[in-house]
Amino acid sequence: MISVEKILKSAQKNSILVVGDVVLDSYDFCYTEQSRPSPERPDKRVYTAHRIERMLGGAGNVAANLASLKVFTSLLSICGDDGNALEVRRLCDASGITHTLIEDASRPTTIKTRLYIDDHYLLRRDDELFHKISSEMSADIRRQFENILDQVNAVILSDYNKGFFTQENAQAFIALCRERSIPVVVDLKPPNAAFFSGATIAAPNLKEAREIVKEFDPYQKENSMRALDAALSAESVVVTLGAEGMLVYDGKTATHVSGCSVDAVDPCGCGDTVRACLTIGLVCGLSLTEAAEFANRSAALAVQKLGTSTLSPQELLEGDCS
Repeated sequence: MISVEKILKSAQKNSILVVGDVVLDSYDFCYTEQSRPSPERPDKRVYTAHRIERMLGGAGNVAANLASLKVFTSLLSICGDDGNALEVRRLCDASGITHTLIEDASRPTTIKTRLYIDDHYLLRRDDELFHKISSEMSADIRRQFENILDQVNAVILSDYNKGFFTQENAQAFIALCRERSIPVVVDLKPPNAAFFSGATIAAPNLKEAREIVKEFDPYQKENSMRALDAALSAESVVVTLGAEGMLVYDGKTATHVSGCSVDAVDPCGCGDTVRACLTIGLVCGLSLTEAAEFANRSAALAVQKLGTSTLSPQELLEGDCS
């Protein structure tokens, strides 16, 4: 693999569009020493969130990963007509992400609220509706997509199964990219796998791969990756294996990219880092295996950070993930 410094310099000359389900991630940190007994239940306590952090999640986190590495980044998504949509826009602006967020009055902006007590992850509450978008909104999204497409070098379709993607619009996105020889990297959810046939790279994780191909076995990599590739109808397939690294299939050969030995703090959002950095590798002219090695290194650094995190160029250059 070429040097990380050269990859980053090349990446910063490119523009990447992220399309899909945006999420607002909220982290509420509470501490027992600052709580009080509940007046309603003597065996419970009342907590106040003494620190609240808001971050872009879902497709927004993919975009944030790109922007933090100084890639020209655009985000196309939907949101509700609510205060959380304003927060998503604010976070995009703060990250330098050019955004087109189309308001859908039939749903709220998706928000995931994670509650920590004394820095221990206690629970997550999701506020969302995930019905499919209307045909009228899908047509509007496609128009916006076409307006942006000629300005970018690659597209990432980030599916969190919140209703953004339909068979029709996903295939339209991929067809428009293929007409222009623009690579398309897809992070998909198994119920929607058939939507994304024809993508340049499909990149599920191991759990998702096993939902798509029930007999998927990473230790039988040739047969398993061939079967998954046939099911997804992609040009190439990458399966993330967590600490075990990745499996890469280029349409002919399956290759294992070894994982890095690190102390994992929080896996949340690491898949987004992988898809962002795979795409960076593609636009920088790396081979599929080299792009996977770069993405694997990046994810190994991201997993050492709490929450939906991103990496700076300096962290990627100096990080230890042997």
